[in-house]
Amino acid sequence: MSGGLILSLQDILNHYQTKDTEYLIAQYLLKNLYQKTITITDIAKSCHLSEASVTRFAKKLGYTGFTEFKKDYFLIQLEENELELDLLARNEKQSTSQLLLNELQTVGQEFHAFIDNFDSKQVEKVSNKIHECRRVYLFSTLIPGNITMVLQTILLNCGKEAIYPVDNRKQHEIIPQLEKNDLAIVVSLEGSLVMQKDLTLSIINSKASNILITQNSHMKLSSLFDTVVTLGDHDLERTGKYKLLAFVELLGNYYILKNK
Repeated sequence: MSGGLILSLQDILNHYQTKDTEYLIAQYLLKNLYQKTITITDIAKSCHLSEASVTRFAKKLGYTGFTEFKKDYFLIQLEENELELDLLARNEKQSTSQLLLNELQTVGQEFHAFIDNFDSKQVEKVSNKIHECRRVYLFSTLIPGNITMVLQTILLNCGKEAIYPVDNRKQHEIIPQLEKNDLAIVVSLEGSLVMQKDLTLSIINSKASNILITQNSHMKLSSLFDTVVTLGDHDLERTGKYKLLAFVELLGNYYILKNK
C-alpha cells in the first residue's frame, strides 16, 4: 500500500488554478476523504463536470480508469491513520498539554540515546555510494516518504539525479529501468514496505546496488540488501521519523560538503 495518491492531489493543489478541472476534482476528493462510497457520478455532479472529465483526471494520474483510481483513493485513509496513530496509542487520562509535553520528553530521551550510539561512518558510506552511482532511485511511503523527498531535493540541488516514484504502482513500473550503475535506496522504518515481497525482491534482483534505511534491521528480507543502515535501536515506533529526518539532514550536509 502507498500514500502516494495524496501527494499527487497535493501537487495539483499547489500547481493548478482553483477553477481548473484538476483542481476542482482534487478539492472535492480531499473534502470527501472518509465517505464509505464514492462514484464517478458523484464527483461529476458535485464539480459540474462530465463523467468523461473525471475519467480523464484518473488517467492523467496514471490509472487505467476510475475503478483503479478509486482503489488507491480509499488507501489515503492509511495516511490519516498514520498521523493519528501515535496519540491514539497513548489514550491516557491527562490534559492535552501534558500529553504533548510527555510526548516531547519521550522523543527527546529516545533521540538522545540515538545520538549516543550514532555511527557517522554510516553517513559517509551512503554518501559515497550516492556519489559513485549514476542515478538514485528512492523508495518509501507515507510519512517516511515525505522525509525521503527532502533527501531527493538535496540531491537534486547538488546536481545528482534522484527519482522518487510517489506510489506503489509507479514504484513497480520504474524498477525495470534500474541499471548497473544506479542505486536504489529503500526507506522502511518498521518494515511494511520491505514486506511487500514482490517490490522488495524486484529491487534486490535488479542490476542496481541497494541500501535499506530502517530502525528495524531484524525484519525479514533485510539481510538480502547490499547495505543496511540502522537508525538506532528498534525502540518506540513513533520516534523513527525523527531519527530518519536527522539522518537525512546529516547525510545531505555531508554530501554537500564533499561534492559541491
